[in-house]
Formats: sequence, C-alpha cells, structure tokens
Amino acid sequence: MKHLLPLAALLTSLPLPAQEEPPQAAFLNVVNLITLREPTRFSLGGFRFNGGEPVPPGENSGILAIAPGTHTFTIENPAAKPDKITVALTFENGKTMAVICYDEVAEAPEGGDEGKVRARLRHSVLVEGENLGPRLSLVSLLKVPFASVDISGKPVTLIQRQAHRVEIALGDAVKIAHGGRVLAEFEIAKPIHYLGFLYEDPGGGEVGLSLIQNEKLEYQPPLKDDP
Repeated sequence: MKHLLPLAALLTSLPLPAQEEPPQAAFLNVVNLITLREPTRFSLGGFRFNGGEPVPPGENSGILAIAPGTHTFTIENPAAKPDKITVALTFENGKTMAVICYDEVAEAPEGGDEGKVRARLRHSVLVEGENLGPRLSLVSLLKVPFASVDISGKPVTLIQRQAHRVEIALGDAVKIAHGGRVLAEFEIAKPIHYLGFLYEDPGGGEVGLSLIQNEKLEYQPPLKDDP
C-alpha cells in the first residue's frame, strides 16, 4: 500500500498557531476505496492530496500531521452525482482520525432521472476509542448485501458496511481470502486494532483488501442520510 504524502506534510501546508514550543498536531489517514472509473481527488482546506493528481483506488495518504481544529475535507469524482461533497472534520491534538472514502449505488431522486441509478460519494470517519488490545474487524464495501470470505480456514459472511469482529491473539497468523483468492496474510504482531475493508478494483473488477492498523481507531457504520 503506497503512502502518498510524508508524515508532517500538512504541518507546513496548513496555518498553525504561533508557539515557542513545537506545534500541536493531530493525525489523519485518508483511504480511497472509491471504485468509479473516473479519477478521484481529495483536498483538506487549500491543500490538495497527491499534488492535485488523482488518488488511485486502494491507496491511502499514510499518517499525516495536521493542525488541530476544524478543516473542510472535499471528495471529487466526475462520475458521481453530485460530483463533489465537502464535510467539516474536527481534529484534536494528539489524536488520529481515519476517513474511509467509498461509493454506493443509489436511486436518483424524483424528477427527470426518476427510476435511474446513480453513484454517490460516501465516507466513514474512524475516531479513537479505548485501547482494547489485539483485535481484527472486517467491513465489506462491496456493492452486494453479503460477502463470503474465508478467515484462516473459517468461512464468514460479511454484511455490507457492518463491522465483523474476529477473535485473535498476539502471534496469530491471519489469512483472508475471497472467492478462493488470498487477499492478505499477516501476523498479529502488536496489541492494536487491525481494520480491513473489502472493495472492488474498478480496473479488473477483482476484490481487494485495504488494511488499517491503529491502537484505538474504531469503525461505526454511516447513517443512511449521511453525505
């Protein structure tokens, strides 16, 4: 998984309060799981990710240090309706936030396009909770209600956009497969939360897995009327 920006990149791009001590910082990780065939771009305030170039599906920003406070986050893709959404994100000093960006198919509202379907840009915000030790959660962002996966030889059915918790312990070897193809193999080496998101690669249509590792990040499914 590529890191598109180095640590502390945004500390030099967003305004920080004048201080004699080292500036305070919050931390952000943006994951692009938007599977539309048109390119996706992201920005935070006036800062454009990846130099303003599209961010490929399955890639993430790495951990970015930013100024605490509220910043506007924008997702753009010309294949979606609307093709841009902007939300306000509030960051706290010393805490990490992850933003999972994806798309879904929705029926067009009443009017000229009634009865047609459209792509809608969506996001979920992961914020820090308590450190509960080693744990694994899987979330399907595939455009089907249920997805069957194999986790270390055990069949599991994932419900769309709901987190499935897997019991793990330090030292366990984990293998995640879908349709007979291995998506990821890794060892539970740290007492942290391993969060995996299934998505469909728009290029070849194969299912991929994006994995986030953090001590305290927790996933909450978005509400139906969230932007």
